[in-house]
Amino acid sequence: MKLRRSMLYVPGNAPSMLRDAHIYGPDSLMFDLEDAVSPREKDAARHLVFRALKDYDYEGVERVVRINGLDTPHGLEDIAAVVAGGVDA
Repeated sequence: MKLRRSMLYVPGNAPSMLRDAHIYGPDSLMFDLEDAVSPREKDAARHLVFRALKDYDYEGVERVVRINGLDTPHGLEDIAAVVAGGVDA
C-alpha cells in the first residue's frame, strides 16, 4: 500500500496546472474531470488529461484521475482515455 501524505487536486481543463502540478511535491496528483470541469468542457478536458498522462514526466508522483460517474454520458469515455493515457489509479 502506498502512503499518501498529500494529494493535489488539479482541474482537468487547466493546461498549465496539468503541466506544472508536480513541482509542489505532492505524493499524488488528482486530475479532476468531474466537478472541476463544466459540462461543455468535458471532452476537451479529457483530451488534455490524456495528453498530460502521455507527455509529461511527473517524476514519480502518483497520477490519479477523478472521472465522471458511470451513470453519466462521460464516465465510460473518461475511463477509456485515462487507461490509454497510463494513469496509476
